[in-house]
Amino acid sequence: MTGELIVIEFKNIRKTFPGTVALDDVSFTAKSGEITALLGQNGAGKSTLMKILSGAYQKDSGSILIDGTLVEIMSPIDAENRGIGIVYQELSGLPHLTVSENIVIGRDPVRYGFLDVKKQREIAGMMLERLGAKDISPDQRLDELSVSQQQICEIAKCMAANPRIVIFDEPTTSLTNREKEKLFAIMKKMRQDGLTVLFITHYLEDALRMSDQCVIMKDGRVVCSSPMVEMDEKKIVGHMITQRMDSFFPEYHSYITDHVALETRALSDHVVHDCNIQVRYGEVLGLSGLIGAGRTELAHLIIGARKSTDGQVLVDGSVRHIHGVYDALCCGIAYISEDRRTDGLNLSMGIDFNLSLSSLVLKSQRVMGKPPFVSDERIWNMAEEIIGALAIKCWSPKQKVSNLSGGNQQKVSIGKMIASGAKVLIFDEPTKGIDVSAKAKVYEIIRELAREGRAIIVISSYTPELQGVCDRICVMSRGRIISDFARDTAEEELMLAQQR
Repeated sequence: MTGELIVIEFKNIRKTFPGTVALDDVSFTAKSGEITALLGQNGAGKSTLMKILSGAYQKDSGSILIDGTLVEIMSPIDAENRGIGIVYQELSGLPHLTVSENIVIGRDPVRYGFLDVKKQREIAGMMLERLGAKDISPDQRLDELSVSQQQICEIAKCMAANPRIVIFDEPTTSLTNREKEKLFAIMKKMRQDGLTVLFITHYLEDALRMSDQCVIMKDGRVVCSSPMVEMDEKKIVGHMITQRMDSFFPEYHSYITDHVALETRALSDHVVHDCNIQVRYGEVLGLSGLIGAGRTELAHLIIGARKSTDGQVLVDGSVRHIHGVYDALCCGIAYISEDRRTDGLNLSMGIDFNLSLSSLVLKSQRVMGKPPFVSDERIWNMAEEIIGALAIKCWSPKQKVSNLSGGNQQKVSIGKMIASGAKVLIFDEPTKGIDVSAKAKVYEIIRELAREGRAIIVISSYTPELQGVCDRICVMSRGRIISDFARDTAEEELMLAQQR
């Protein structure tokens, strides 16, 4: 049952960054015993507002009231002391420490002046048990865990502080369906216990299922605040964007040629088994499958990031021995990682630097001046060209990538690899963590690359996405390619194939 007590009230919150108004006169309330979904496109201001509530950012103006009392939250520690906990989308754990050390970090139990290791493990064990994470040991190092397991540890760390206000910022992005159900059970228990839960998500079906009310933001403003029972997916999207939902995927045209660009023959390691795929120039090939099916591992075998135990990779009909990303680029194969912040971008540097990285590695004439020097002018010109082509929203090519929205960061990650001139591009979850409008632009980019004659592989966990952007779809299960489908295959058939 939802509560009636207003716990948090935002009044006229404003926050600006250089060249950008991130929040403009934001006002709404959230109650105890309710889950409030905070929805909107990337760049709408959702995460910025939550970072203000959690003490990571300071507002420029406006006020925050907790339990009717005006508060100034000056730091994350100040937020925690006020009972505010946050689980970020990006992993923030320390990989060289154990799970238990990460969960209690900053709140380490002490006995007689010394760290109480037994109590530390006990707290971590209790939090993991509460999350149903029986496969995680408090004594494991964090870097021994999968991404989804690390995400569970982030949630456990938040819960260990016993917060009464909990912020979930895209918490399900890296979770399997089973792990997501565990998280949802925890969120429901928090609601029953009278906690105030703020839930940022791009998955509208999750928001509709889990939330009591929704607050929709657009361009730094609140455009709708409503009980969730009065909303549906079309209404929410209508507030978020001005485009029609059926305009997200570009109009389909086939550009497939007869020339095979990339082929694998019986490619294998301890996860991938006897994988045979072909992708032709002008073709977009989808790789479908459940999490753990081996799709990313197959891509890593192709680019040499994993060592194969058997099989071959052929480019333009010739066997290539690829031992790493540089070798792959030299062979004309570029990989766009699903984790853009770790593997795709240097967040502390400018857009122009990031866009030029692959070209610099290859010593491309597009960025080189008189050897061995690079040309700042050529880098600038190339950056402006790609920024225009990909519609990257920024005030200058010199703007730091860390100040861009998630969708624009993804465009930079893609643009970097397009600039390399690669003939084969592998997109791994290309729309992960970005809003519906940015997704539409990514789909447009992929189809335009196919029209230019490049060969594309798209790995995605979202079946309609593959159907909307690909020419055909291969389904993987337990490390094997088990089926090959046309793009117009029924979604139910594709999903059943994933279960084999």
